[in-house]
Amino acid sequence: MFGLGGDKEVVGLDIGSHAIKTVGLRSKKKEGAEQYEVKKIGYEFLPQDAIVEGTIIDSPAVVETIKMVFDENKISNKNVVISISGNSVIIKKISLPNMETEELAESIIWEAKHNIPYPYEETNVDYSILKPSESTKEKNLDILLVAAKKDKIANYSNVVHQAKKNLKAIEVDVFALQNAFEINYPEIYSGKTVAIINLGSNITNTVIIEKGTPQLFRDLSLGGAYFCENISKDLNVSFDDVEKMLKGIPVEGVPEDQFKNALNLNIQNALGEVEKTFDFYEAGEKSERKIDLILLSGGLSKLSNLPKDFEQKFNTKTEIFNPFRNIYYDEKKFDSMYFEEMPSLFGVATGLATRKVEK
Repeated sequence: MFGLGGDKEVVGLDIGSHAIKTVGLRSKKKEGAEQYEVKKIGYEFLPQDAIVEGTIIDSPAVVETIKMVFDENKISNKNVVISISGNSVIIKKISLPNMETEELAESIIWEAKHNIPYPYEETNVDYSILKPSESTKEKNLDILLVAAKKDKIANYSNVVHQAKKNLKAIEVDVFALQNAFEINYPEIYSGKTVAIINLGSNITNTVIIEKGTPQLFRDLSLGGAYFCENISKDLNVSFDDVEKMLKGIPVEGVPEDQFKNALNLNIQNALGEVEKTFDFYEAGEKSERKIDLILLSGGLSKLSNLPKDFEQKFNTKTEIFNPFRNIYYDEKKFDSMYFEEMPSLFGVATGLATRKVEK
């Protein structure tokens, strides 16, 4: 959304609360369509509490981890696109009469001042005009209004600059996920209504895309870190022990049924929050709305029975999102774990890497 100009080829740099992910893609036209190949990929854990609830607390640690993921994976391209999310990012869908560009820009500023719960001067604002749905007969423009607090942007921009990388654009997590979805699921993208749930460490991003048009966005304050914190308190065990159990590794002194009960309680709480989002979407129009498919991404999506939990709760087909489903990669060049065990962790980074930055 917030472009900063520069060269065309970029590296998607996903600065998460738990780890930093990078993806570099090579694109080419084939038979009129864009095709992508993985050129570079990397993953590095961050020290605990380096980023808390989407705010960078330990800048030096984040800077060093960015440098490390580039060095370890021999990524020479310094042009990066990052993304942000959370309470400091506001996305609103608004409707305005069709008008000239200059008038529209003035109206956008007015709408921003009245729709953003922060002083306008403290935010960066951008917008995107949505394509009209097939059923739309009105001549109004549907517009996505995006505002991000300047201190949030500075918080993330600074670590990129300190890591000696060239920041070319700042995106929003849910838009990056939409980009990755469009490329990898073309047969579904334009014809179905799909909910993408990105279950991160501190924030869960939700976007509902109806026949290629984003309709609803919500960032939930829940994720793997909250699961670990809650289970740690319930069972009186360490954070590290909870992480082991979430990976299926038994911990001495903790009965398996107690852990499963504590985990299930957290899963049900998360499902309840997602349900509120779905209910809001389905009640938003006079015509009947129904989600056809749920795609899960992020670290928590690796929990073995989570897709089944979603299917039972919402009676909707649920799969793990694969951001490399329609992207070529050389099996001899990369560690297979990225594409077989960890693909759902790279949804945002892959979407960022597809961004075109004009020269």
